[in-house]
Amino acid sequence: MKDEKASNLKTEKKEEKNKKSKRKNIWPVIVLFLTLALSFIFSLICELVMGNAPLAVAYILIVFIILLSVVFDMIGTAAASCDIQPFLSMSARKVKGAKTAVKLVKNAEKVSSVCADIIGDICGIISGACGAAIVIKQFADGTSIIISVLFSAFIAALTVFGKSLGKSYAMTNSNKIIYMVARVLSVFKKN
Repeated sequence: MKDEKASNLKTEKKEEKNKKSKRKNIWPVIVLFLTLALSFIFSLICELVMGNAPLAVAYILIVFIILLSVVFDMIGTAAASCDIQPFLSMSARKVKGAKTAVKLVKNAEKVSSVCADIIGDICGIISGACGAAIVIKQFADGTSIIISVLFSAFIAALTVFGKSLGKSYAMTNSNKIIYMVARVLSVFKKN
């Protein structure tokens, strides 16, 4: 009887492990299609805005994209370095957003991948493309390679600077950031 229970338990654990393994194998495919969809949407929005917009709007769009990249990178870093214990305690007390925070921390690998890698990298690429569009617009009579390279370098430096500040803040305030994100996400969640 005990051997049969132990055997059933081992079989159940193996099946559960196989299910998790299959989910991990499909994650890169999900990332591929998610990146493709988000890149398309972000690029389309930028093209529509940059098309006939004045240069001031284009500059504002670049700053917004860089800030978006920094914020999502912070969320990804916070998810990867967050402690789950406070959220488990809050969840037991039924604090709003705590269950969502627990899910975010339990899925830290995916949250970090989506926020930091997918959204952060897409924003970085699109901000560079927007910078190139601004250079072409502003210097249409004869775009200088030096100006284009300097502008791209400035955008890259600003992005990396913002992300480095954001990462250090996210590492020291990870629980606060994840709880804030969880509170925002819990607004959209059905009770």
